Amino acid sequence: MIEPCRLGISYGHESTLYSFPDGHPLNNSRTELFASSLSEYANSKKENENVSIVSPILATEKELLSFHMQQYVDFVKQSSVRGVGFLDYGDTPSFKGVYEAALYTVGGSLNGLQKILEGKVDHFFNPVGGLHHARKDRAGGFCVFNDCAVAISKALTDLGMTHVAYVDIDAHHGDGVYYGFEDDPHVIIADIHEDGRFLYPGTGTAEETGKGEAKGTKLNIPLPPGAGDELFIEAFDKVMKFLQSSPTPEFVFFQCGADGLEGDPLTHLKYSSSAHSYATKRLHEFVHKACHGRILAMGGGGYNPANVRDAWMAVIEELSKC
Repeated sequence: MIEPCRLGISYGHESTLYSFPDGHPLNNSRTELFASSLSEYANSKKENENVSIVSPILATEKELLSFHMQQYVDFVKQSSVRGVGFLDYGDTPSFKGVYEAALYTVGGSLNGLQKILEGKVDHFFNPVGGLHHARKDRAGGFCVFNDCAVAISKALTDLGMTHVAYVDIDAHHGDGVYYGFEDDPHVIIADIHEDGRFLYPGTGTAEETGKGEAKGTKLNIPLPPGAGDELFIEAFDKVMKFLQSSPTPEFVFFQCGADGLEGDPLTHLKYSSSAHSYATKRLHEFVHKACHGRILAMGGGGYNPANVRDAWMAVIEELSKC
C-alpha cells in the first residue's frame, strides 16, 4: 500500500490578522468557510492523520530584506503604528498591526519551505500566503510583503539552489514575482491569468518571457474574460510542457489563487474548482519525479468565500495523496 503524502498547512488565529478594514475585499471573512472545512477535514478521518495543521510564525526583518528594501520595510513599520492611510496608491490600506500581520504571511511560507527541506513534511500549504503583487520597494494589489519572492530568494541565496520554479494560477498576473526575477535565469516562472487589458495589474503579456540571460525562462499565458475550465486546462498543459523542457527545478512554488473561479466579485474568469484539482495533480506528479516532491503552495487571491473553500480544499485533497 502506498503511503499518503505528509502535508503541512499553516493556519491559526494569526492567519486571520491579515485583514483589511472597512469592507475591503481582502478581509478574514473570505476564509471562514475554508477554515471550517479544513478543521473538519483534518479531524474527521483517520486516513487524514498525514495532514498536520501548523501554527503560523513570524518572519524576521532580516528575512524580509532578502527581497524587500530597508526603506520600504521601515515605511510599513511606521505606518503600522499610525494605522491610517495607504501603503500604495489606494488598494492596500494601512491598519494598526499591519506590519506584524504581514510578517505572519511571510513566516508561514518560510516555515513551510524549511519543514519540507528538513523532511518533516512532503508538501506544505500556506493559505494566507501568495501575496504576489508586492514589489521590492512598495505594496500593491492588497499585498504588503511578497512571501513568494522572499521564499524564492531564500531558496536561491541562503539554501544555494540552482533552479526553482514558480507556477501562478491566480486570476491576476503575479507582477511582483515576475519583475522581481525577470532577469534571473535561475527562476523559472509560468503564470496563467486574466488578460491584463481587462484586469489589474495590466501586465503579463505573452511577449514577456524574461530579460537578458533569463530570456525564455518565463511563460505568461493571458486568458480572455469568461475563460473556463477547458481553456485553463489547455493553458496548464502548456505550463507542464514548459516546465518539462526547462532546467529541472530543485523546488516548486505554487501560487493557487481562487479568484479565477466563476462568481468572484473582482475578476471575469469562470473556472470551477476542477481547475485547481487538475493543476495541483499535474504539479504533484511533476515534483515527485523532478525534485523529491518539494512543493510549497500559497493561497493568493479569492474573494468569494465558497470559491476559496472549494479551490483550496481541492489543492489539499490532491497534495495529501501519493
